[in-house]
Amino acid sequence: MTIIMDFRKYDGVVGGVEQGIIQITRYLAINGHTVLLMCKEKRFDDVKGLFSKSENIEFKPLDVDTHVINKTNRMIDSSTLQEIAKKEDADVIHFPYNWSFPAKKAVPTVLTVHDVIPFTYREAQSLLFNIFKYKKGIRNACQMNDIIVTVSEFSRQDIAEKVGVPLQKIRVIYNGLREPNPSNRKVEMSLRERYALEDRFILNVGGIHERKNIVRLIHAYAMLIDKTKYSGKLVITGKASGGTYQEKMRKRCDRAISETGIDGRVVFTDYIPEKEIDELFRMADLLIYPSLYEGFGIPVVEAMKVHLPVITSNITALPEVSGGSALLVDPEDCSDMASKMLELLHTNDLRQKLIETGYEHSKKFTWDKTSEEYLALYREIAGD
Repeated sequence: MTIIMDFRKYDGVVGGVEQGIIQITRYLAINGHTVLLMCKEKRFDDVKGLFSKSENIEFKPLDVDTHVINKTNRMIDSSTLQEIAKKEDADVIHFPYNWSFPAKKAVPTVLTVHDVIPFTYREAQSLLFNIFKYKKGIRNACQMNDIIVTVSEFSRQDIAEKVGVPLQKIRVIYNGLREPNPSNRKVEMSLRERYALEDRFILNVGGIHERKNIVRLIHAYAMLIDKTKYSGKLVITGKASGGTYQEKMRKRCDRAISETGIDGRVVFTDYIPEKEIDELFRMADLLIYPSLYEGFGIPVVEAMKVHLPVITSNITALPEVSGGSALLVDPEDCSDMASKMLELLHTNDLRQKLIETGYEHSKKFTWDKTSEEYLALYREIAGD
């Protein structure tokens, strides 16, 4: 098969979406399929470098500065890529990042919508953008593409309800899981020195967006300290997108720390690379991920992969993704969070059970499996 893969989102950082595109593209190429990889012209050399030893991949630069919803990208979706599809006799176009607008199609199209969080939590989006650009754009994109893929059954139901897409048009293909970086003593010592981590600690990964529920987590952690005199810190990685929004959310977190009297006990690392996150997973007592909304929740299974027990929310996609291998909490109940942390810290049998079952559960999420399912879908819609 010949697949056009849209990689316009790549802008120098390999995040979760970019990792998925890279893994699926490599799998297709290794298995004898041709991938026409679309990327920003200014990132052309960088993108080629990501696939330096791969055959069956042709790189196609596009004169575009951003992947956002705008007229230029709509024209690329409806005209430029369709012309390339006809010229190269492509079978399918895959748009892997939430929106695309192929008003005219030369071949079938697949759109991956990872989640529709802004339909529930607007967060950094302005009200006008949220209503008139994002929501309208997602609805149009889902109408225009032939098949919608999402990453969990929860997201499938959520997209159908909020966007108005028939359930039979939406398929579920779970995310794959990257291989963790090897343990590195130098990285560990650097992290301990940088963040004054003398003891073990409780870890939260994912940033301080409203839906990440960090203010309640801080209150729950303060309750834990009060009950047990726990000496470890609470370490929170990542940040919120958008400068003004980031400042607002950080002020809320700082106010919660001040109110609970735990100054100096909470560490905000901001963004850190994967090799450091993996080392934090290995160093921590547990991961607590009490999000109010996740379409998938990749840190849950990343932690399980390196034998870290997990506490996560009993809502949205998190029970589905954790698969019975995590302690579930009511994310709106600080007392429940504190009690579950206490239980996991002091019950060795429970810790060991979650470590063992979590590791086995994490093996279900591989990029080969994800890629195989996408290939089967390409063949189905192309009539191959």
